[in-house]
Amino acid sequence: MTDETTRFITAADGTRLAWREAGTGRALLLIHGFCSDAQTNWIKYGAAKRLVEAGFRCIMPDLRAHGASDKPHDPAAYPKDILTDDMFALITHLGLTDLDAAGYSLGARTLSRMMARGFRPARAILAGMGLE
Repeated sequence: MTDETTRFITAADGTRLAWREAGTGRALLLIHGFCSDAQTNWIKYGAAKRLVEAGFRCIMPDLRAHGASDKPHDPAAYPKDILTDDMFALITHLGLTDLDAAGYSLGARTLSRMMARGFRPARAILAGMGLE
C-alpha cells in the first residue's frame, strides 16, 4: 500500500494541507479524529489496507494543525468551518464528483458540517462523535 504524503495550498488562506492516497477504486474520503492524523487513524492499524483490498481509493487528509499539515499559530487561521472549507478544497483539487466519505471523532464532526453545507456523498459513516 502506498503511504506517500502529498501537499497542496488551500485557496482560502495558503495553509498547506497534506494527504495520503492508497488504492485505485472508488474514491473514499477518510477524515481522522482530533489529535490524530491519517497515518494513525487509517494506515497504522490496517483500516486503509483493508479498504483498498475491498476496492476503494482511500484519500486520507491530515486536517489543519494535525499530522504533516501546517499548524498555524495565528488564531485567525481557525475561523468557523475552516476544516470543512479545507475538505471542500481537497475534493475540488482532486476533481472528485462522486465519492463516499467516513469520519471519526473530529473527522465525523467535520463530515457532518460538510453535509450540512450541501455535500452529498453516496455513502457516509459518522463514527466516534460522542453523545453531545
